[in-house]
Amino acid sequence: MHLYQLPPAALLAEMESHPEGLSQAEAEERLKSVGPNEIQVQASINRFKLFISQFKSFLIYLLIGATVISFSTGEYADGGLILGILLLNGLIGYFQELSARRSIESLRKMNVPSARVFRGGTLVNLPARDLVPGDLISLEPGDKVSADARILKSARLRTEEAALTGESVLSEKRAGELTHEAGTADQFNMLFSSTTVVEGTAEALVLRTAMETEIGKITRLVRETEEMQTPLQEGLEQFGKYMGWIVLGICAVVALVMLGRDWMVHGIGMARVLQVFMVAVALAVAAVPEGLPAVVTLTLSLGVRKLLKSKALVRRLSAVETLGSCDVICSDKTGTLTRNEMTVVFAWTPESLAEISGLGYAPVGDITGEADSLLFEIGKYCNRASLYQEDGVWRIAGDPTEAAMLVSAAKAGIGDTMVRGEASLPFDADRKRMSVKVARAAEYMQFTKGAPGAILDICTHVRIAGEAKPLTETLRRQILGRANQWAEEALRVLAFAYRPLSDTEDLEERDLIFVGLQAMTDPLREDVAQAVETCKKAGIRVIMITGDHKATAEAIGAKLGISGRLLTGDDLAGMRDEVLTEALRDGANIFARTAPEHKQRIVIALQKMGHTVAMTGDGVNDAPALRQSDIGIALGSGTDVAKEAADLVLLEDSFATIVHTIEEGRGIYDNIQKSVMLLLSGNLAEVLIIFTAVLLGWSLPLTALMLLWINLITDGLPALALALDPFGKGTMERKPRPRNTSLLPANELALLLIMAVLVTAGSLFLYAMLADPLTEEAPAARAAVFTFLVAAEFVVLVGIRRYFQVKVWSNAWLWGAIALCLGLQMLVIYSPLAQVFEAGVPDVAMWKWLGISLGCLYVCVEVTALLLRRRSG
Repeated sequence: MHLYQLPPAALLAEMESHPEGLSQAEAEERLKSVGPNEIQVQASINRFKLFISQFKSFLIYLLIGATVISFSTGEYADGGLILGILLLNGLIGYFQELSARRSIESLRKMNVPSARVFRGGTLVNLPARDLVPGDLISLEPGDKVSADARILKSARLRTEEAALTGESVLSEKRAGELTHEAGTADQFNMLFSSTTVVEGTAEALVLRTAMETEIGKITRLVRETEEMQTPLQEGLEQFGKYMGWIVLGICAVVALVMLGRDWMVHGIGMARVLQVFMVAVALAVAAVPEGLPAVVTLTLSLGVRKLLKSKALVRRLSAVETLGSCDVICSDKTGTLTRNEMTVVFAWTPESLAEISGLGYAPVGDITGEADSLLFEIGKYCNRASLYQEDGVWRIAGDPTEAAMLVSAAKAGIGDTMVRGEASLPFDADRKRMSVKVARAAEYMQFTKGAPGAILDICTHVRIAGEAKPLTETLRRQILGRANQWAEEALRVLAFAYRPLSDTEDLEERDLIFVGLQAMTDPLREDVAQAVETCKKAGIRVIMITGDHKATAEAIGAKLGISGRLLTGDDLAGMRDEVLTEALRDGANIFARTAPEHKQRIVIALQKMGHTVAMTGDGVNDAPALRQSDIGIALGSGTDVAKEAADLVLLEDSFATIVHTIEEGRGIYDNIQKSVMLLLSGNLAEVLIIFTAVLLGWSLPLTALMLLWINLITDGLPALALALDPFGKGTMERKPRPRNTSLLPANELALLLIMAVLVTAGSLFLYAMLADPLTEEAPAARAAVFTFLVAAEFVVLVGIRRYFQVKVWSNAWLWGAIALCLGLQMLVIYSPLAQVFEAGVPDVAMWKWLGISLGCLYVCVEVTALLLRRRSG
């Protein structure tokens, strides 16, 4: 018989498990045997293929051809040096791309789902990779199933199995045995890895993990890796192709002009043709920033790792690009603006009020005043959360509000006097309540908890002095008045009710007896008010969306500095889209008593107004809004469905983390811009120097090998070190970057072009001062220009960082890279390699003019950067 056909007792015996789940020791032993519960979706990186791919470029093919020609004509020094530069360039590109790929691969592994598992009868949260066959897991709406499992208990369970079957229709699931063989889609008592619980609850026994699951078997057949290429990377690749063709055209013009001029003067020899060919190819290779995509990928991935240290997990690299444009944050209240550490502070019935001391989840505190014990019993048993101790600290598995009910029951001394039955009506956003059937000896009851209004709607009586009295309109107003009063004090209020049942009677939410209220506090996070103020300075609008009472939302908003018009879910239900848009324009910044579907409407309205919207969410029904938003942000404590739909997952559910993530995103984008400006300004200057010299009829200020060397040392380490550059001053004091703007807006592009022209002018000026370029070849002057151009790249870099308001000495890696590059340059100039590069040794006069040229360049670059910075505001 198949495992899905066995009775529960036989199944437990077959899996060597127990009704209360495996012990921790048993689970650890099995984990050693079967390995982690992970689907291997990506083949390992082939390093040899990655290295060879660095040479798959038309320009590189030309350079290899030039090397072959050099060796065949006896120019062994030139050929050897070109080959060495080729290999060094290939190695730099290889390590850049290897690092980027490793970073992306590690990002995939960082997104670790969790699971609620019974270990020795205690429900705990664990990484899903630690699941083993025989584990007993608990599932709720929004959970992603992390292993193939057999359902032992369930209530109104429905799952979405499109990831496995391709069918979008929800599957009805329930406990029970199949008496016949059935296909995967027909196994109603099985849950499969990578599917999602949409409705209901379940407890299930894990049968298969990792590659033994149904989804793992499919993965074995087709191993495909999702390309995590962002729009920025795609744009840069396209830009590189266009630039490559333009540069090839310029190189062709340079070659034709040089050959034409030589032919008209004294004819052309094969040696001269080879020399011109080498210059043209070297110029093309030097001008095209082939390493730019890898630099950008590495900058993004290093930034993502930095974000991870700040408790934000980036699931999609494209989100990093969008962060800089974010100008609206739509935030939940609970857990994001507050600490999500619910603690019951008051218990109320129509005849009594009790105050409860103690904060957090430790079941330690006193109750002052009278309170009906049934109020706490309902809270304890109408509940799916659990409390447990780990390393001496009390932790929870499940919803924090339900955990608060367990703590208040423990403080009230409520023991395990009842047994919770399998029948239950799970909470959902429409009903706003939950019901369970419980038994004490031969007595059966229905316990129900939920929002005060939703509970009173199904109550006909109220419990007073232990007896059920009719629920009069006066009592109804008294109950709602108390609930509203607490809501205005920013407390969360739940109502509790019950009704007797027979052993055969089903749960029905009608004719209940109201018992009382419990009021909880969820303290504001200490850093949120400051984070909201930071958003205002950064031009980011903060909108609070909560399911709490209107008065609670107003009270929280006032404390945090979130002001503006308030709308409720009822307001939104009867509001046309254009009216909602107008309300948002008028400053509607607080939304209370909202349903999850309202979030998507708000996002769409804001996007139509031209905003870039970040949206937080944690529930199943939040997924559409998270997908719709420009930056979907799932809470780490939220459902797996929300995390799958999101671009970012907060490992610490704090609004301040969102704001810090936006700041990091702006800084990462700035670093990408710096790298692009550094690479393009230097490469453009090299093209302009050769092109201008040829048009003027000068001897060439730079040889082919010099161009290749400059490209090697200035496009490598310094550009990579920029990925680690700190934020500039005022990163969060400027307006968000408008959507769909180019990578280099007008001011940045102007700075790049001006710097390229200044470097070109400085190089040509220096060459003209040290030699007569019209009549002579000047190796020493050429060496001065060669060194000037390397140093000028770093002067430009200082100017770029000045423009972005970065402190000069704030990046030790960058200055280390600059020192290394300058040291290598001196080694070339003052070693036998100088002869191969056709460079003379600069004398004192030449160093003087070189210093003057660099000084003038520095002043011009600094002034330009400051003026353009002032112009940009």
